[in-house]
Amino acid sequence: MKRKILRGIGIVLAVFLLYGLYWAYDTYWKPDPPVVKQQDAVINSSIIELMANLPPATPDLSTYPVSIENCGRTLTFTKPPERVIGMWQPPNEMLLALGLQDRIIGFGGMYDKLPTEFENAAKDIPRLGSILTLNIPNKEEMLKAQPDLVVTEGLDSFAFDPAQGFATIPEVEAMGAQVYAGGSICDFTVTSTRGIESIYENLDALGKIFGISPRSQELIARLKAREQAVVDAVANEAPVKVAFYNGDSSSIYVMNTAIWSDLMKKAGGINVFEGQDTSGQMSLEVFATIDADVILYGIFPDNSVMPGRDPLKIEAHLRNTFPNIPAVQNGRLYPVPTIITEASVRIIDGLEMIARDLHPEAFK
Repeated sequence: MKRKILRGIGIVLAVFLLYGLYWAYDTYWKPDPPVVKQQDAVINSSIIELMANLPPATPDLSTYPVSIENCGRTLTFTKPPERVIGMWQPPNEMLLALGLQDRIIGFGGMYDKLPTEFENAAKDIPRLGSILTLNIPNKEEMLKAQPDLVVTEGLDSFAFDPAQGFATIPEVEAMGAQVYAGGSICDFTVTSTRGIESIYENLDALGKIFGISPRSQELIARLKAREQAVVDAVANEAPVKVAFYNGDSSSIYVMNTAIWSDLMKKAGGINVFEGQDTSGQMSLEVFATIDADVILYGIFPDNSVMPGRDPLKIEAHLRNTFPNIPAVQNGRLYPVPTIITEASVRIIDGLEMIARDLHPEAFK
């Protein structure tokens, strides 16, 4: 009897182990599907071109002191910051594009893989915190690091939530550091209207903070030229009704405000949720009523910090769950890496991808 019980326990444990291994493979280790690899190749090529022959990141010390207005606060710098912590991937990538890797002592919030060009630049930058906190450092780690500048997304983000053990902004400032909010929003409200222009504003401000305005202005010029090329390409196209689905088979979220609204509009789309409060999880019943001709759905890779979103699974879920939406009936469901729709230098990659999804004929 005892042997049978032990054998039964062994079988149960083996089943759990096999299930765990399958889950880990399916969630983290499974190779990216071809569409993701193709998108990665396009983005890598784009970043290489963006970064080619930029002015050096050598600070012009004659520009100091410099004062920057940021989210209703004035930040003053008497020299370039030397111990920088980046707290979320989009502004972190902005710092890398500016060539500031030698001044960065740590990254938090790295939730997606980096383009090859940035990965090479960031290879010696430690990830802070732990995978359980998306590499956001706790209060003790922040104090030990002794940064002189923390670049973050919003001023009320979870990265400064004391309930999670993180240092608050006043506590970071008491350590002697200044905090620059480099996202498309200063606070996380559904009424935010800051669009693509926020990336240019942040590049301009960071260029001044580090005394490298020639480099930041060249980046801005290159990104603006590409943005205008997209706007011109779709100018004579009939706008397409579009929704940006950012969920999976268990939950529905919609990208609707601020930068995402701006992306859809400039790509030649009409956001079907424009002006609506879509914060929080959306019900199946509400999403099923939309008349979108195109559905964009956000993805990120299986080998990122968070479990990935398989585009094939999401598309199958959309087809099976929402058969009456025009976009589903016409097969116009397109994966978009969420990282390229965030407030950073890859934003124009996102704009170009969305515009091609909405108006493929305009780019032939």
